[in-house]
Formats: sequence, structure tokens, C-alpha cells
Amino acid sequence: MSIDSHLKVTRVLLVDANDMTKWVGSGMPFEVHVPPLGLMYLAAYGRSVAPQVEFRILESSLHCPDDRQFIEILDDFKPELVGIRSIVFFQEELQRIAALTRAHSAATIVVGGPIVQACKDTLFAQVPQMDIAVKGEGERTFGKLISGDSLPDVQGILYRRDGSVVENEDSPEIENLDSLPFPAYDLVDLSLYERQLSYSYNHRRQGVLLTSRGCVYHCTFCFNQWKSPRLRSAGSVFQEIEELYRKYSIADFYIVDDIFNVDVKRALSIFEKIIASGLKLRLYFANGLRADTVTEQFVDQAIEAGAVWFTFAVESANEEIQRLIKKGVNLRKARHIISYTQKRGVVVNISTMFGFPTETPAQAQETLDWLGELPKPSLLPYHFNLRFFPGCEINQQALAAGWDPARLDFTSQFSYNDLPVGTPTLPRSEMFRILLEYHNRFGLNNPAAVGTAVRTLQAVGYGDSEIMHMYSVLKRKIIHGVGELMPTDLQ
Repeated sequence: MSIDSHLKVTRVLLVDANDMTKWVGSGMPFEVHVPPLGLMYLAAYGRSVAPQVEFRILESSLHCPDDRQFIEILDDFKPELVGIRSIVFFQEELQRIAALTRAHSAATIVVGGPIVQACKDTLFAQVPQMDIAVKGEGERTFGKLISGDSLPDVQGILYRRDGSVVENEDSPEIENLDSLPFPAYDLVDLSLYERQLSYSYNHRRQGVLLTSRGCVYHCTFCFNQWKSPRLRSAGSVFQEIEELYRKYSIADFYIVDDIFNVDVKRALSIFEKIIASGLKLRLYFANGLRADTVTEQFVDQAIEAGAVWFTFAVESANEEIQRLIKKGVNLRKARHIISYTQKRGVVVNISTMFGFPTETPAQAQETLDWLGELPKPSLLPYHFNLRFFPGCEINQQALAAGWDPARLDFTSQFSYNDLPVGTPTLPRSEMFRILLEYHNRFGLNNPAAVGTAVRTLQAVGYGDSEIMHMYSVLKRKIIHGVGELMPTDLQ
């Protein structure tokens, strides 16, 4: 492809390189699949600037888990451009899809998603089939590509030229998110996703909401591909909710903002609009809320608007680690609001981690003891092993603490749920002890904790099959009946 050429496209295949078997375990019949929101935004924007282009959206591990199925899709649709979205953790799936595309199609291969911002030009060596990479926010850049702009004129891309990789200047971020068209839900099979487990481990007709982009905080373990935080208006968010409810009969909405409550006044306005509308919704804060800025009023109005699932991100209960990772959570306020929310009878999840640079066994223990002061354990029994993914500041913190760079590369190949590998200050044996103690006190090894979680799920409307499938994933073994999960004295 000449760098001065204009892409001539009438058919675009968008693929989310999402290999969930890597997360839940090979052979598990119940997996988590959600509509690929980023690709739905791309397609909606692409239609608005290039209405002559036909789009098709796939999630690779759901629609084409084996090579033959993907090849058949290429042969049938005959795309001139294949866009692949990926994160670092799913790089192997990205490589599979790119290799199959190049072997069985002449389509231009464009790669986007957080993996590009994290890896930049090194990604071209790892995925030699790709032609173009889109860094940062994708809509405007992708729109220019499919509209036929020549590559040197397109901001926000990297591409091959004469054996090397050229990186163009960044594309300005979209300041007014309300100006974007709503995601193209008509391009996904909602009934298919309804049969899968959602972000919150239930089988529902899924509406995935992104009400903001970016984050005002600077946690060193987090990868933020956006330069500045931008929020949609309460009116825009409610308009999307109402449209999905009326047009697609969606009543379950999964909010995936980095931090939804970064502007509490806006959040309350969204709740008020839902309450005033009379819509019977169920809201799930699948991503972490900032616990020390949530108020009792926020919790009360969220529940009145339909919220049944809250996730609070605390990470560590040690003040020194809080400063190291630039989280800075007020642990006293966090404990109060988590306790208050738990007493309302809804699902409450508490995200914690261990394995930070310089963290000692005593500091890791503080987090467990802090969790023990809450009225209930986290419903999702997640005590994550910190991983070091490219593009995160915590990598530099670990190197400054004397870590072996190879250790960082090694951990990036695993999910947060995989077994610990040990750190220079927290030996593998101590990490196993911490993880075992967590599950003995708060998690999967504690029948009372699991029983409390099951009763909470039932109280907010989860059916027995949803609970069985959820715990099959969490325990990585098939659960045949809810009775298996209940303490024997309560059966």
C-alpha cells in the first residue's frame, strides 16, 4: 500500500480480539462476553462520515473461536479493511486474527485499542501483518481513514514506510462527547449476548454505558489512554438509556467508566432523570467507584434509580502503599461508605490488590485486616495479583526499586486472577499465604461468605442458573446447583 494512496473501502469488518478463555480457563462452558462497545462507537461514527460503507462487528472468541469460522466470515463478507481492537493481555488473539486476515484476504489491516498506545511502533514487529495502527481515541482517526484521506495527512496513526514505522502527530481528543452518535447496537446480536454472562455475571439483555472518558486521578498501576477527562452530560446519558430501553428492550445497564462518580452532581442528575422517567431499570457499576467521594445520598439515589451492583476500588489499606501508587484513598471515608452500601442489601464488591513494589508481608496483611472490619466480605472474591503491563508508571517504580525487568515482562502475560509469582519484598510463599488467608476469611474457601453472597444475589433478582454459572467461573469448576454453594447448616 502506497503511503500516498487513499483507502477505497465499501466493506469494513471490525473485530474485538477478546480471548476470554484466557481469563476464565480453557474448557469452561460459561464465559463473560459483552457487546464490544468501542467497535460499536467506531461503526456509528464511521456511518456518520462515510454512509456508503457497510460495517460488520465480531467478537473473536464468541463469533469465531476457531480459524475455520473466521476464514468463512472473510470469504463471505469480503472486507477491504479489517479493524482489530485489542488490549495487551490479548495480544496472542490479535496475532491470530491478523495472521488469518493476511493469509486469506487482501484487506488493509488496522489495529487499535489500548495495545497501540502501550506498545506504539514495537507492535509492528509483534504483529507483522498489520498495515496501520490507531493510537488514542479512534473515531476521528478511523473516520478519516475510511473517508479516503492519505496516510501522511491522518493524525493519530502509525504506519509502515520503506521498511520503517512512521508515527504521525496525535489526533486531538473529542472535547464534546455529546456530539458522538450513540453506539451501533443494531450491528450486534443482543439475543446472543443475553445468553452469555455479562460484566456482572448474569444473563441479561445488555446495555453497556460509557458516560465519560479519562480519569482525574493518576494511579500508577492503571493504564489511561486518554489525555484529559471528559464527561457526557446527564441529558445525553439518559437519552441513550431511554433509546436502548424503548428500541431494544434493554433494562440492564452496565456502567464501565474509569470512575463514574468523578462529578457527583452529574451522577445525581442522571439518577434523578431515571427516577422521574419511571423506567424500571437495573444499574451495575461494573467498574470501580471512588469510595471516598461517594456519599450516602449518591448510594440512596442510585438504588432508587435501580442500582443493584456497586464496585469500590480500594487496592491497599496501607497508607504508604496508597502514597506510592498515587491512589490516596481516605480509608476512613471508604470504610464508612462501603459499610453503608452493604447495609442497603445490594451487591458490593471491593477491589483489592497485593504485590506492589516495596510492599512487605506486614503491609499486605493490613489490607486483609481492614477488610475484616467491614460488615460483609466483598461479594466478588477478588484479591488481585498486581501485574505490570506496558505503559503504566508502576513499571518505572518497580525498576527504581531494583526489580529485574524480565520479571515485569513475565507478569504481563498473566491475568490478575492467576497465581502469584513473588516479588523481591513479598516472596511467593508469602503471596500464597496472603491469598489463602483472603479466601479462608472472605472468599471461596469460606462457606459463610459464599452463602451470604448467594443470598444477596437472590435478593437483587439473580436466578439460580445465573448464580450457578457465575460460581462455575469463579471456582473454575462446574456448579450443578445453588445448594452446593450454601453452608450445610443453612440447606
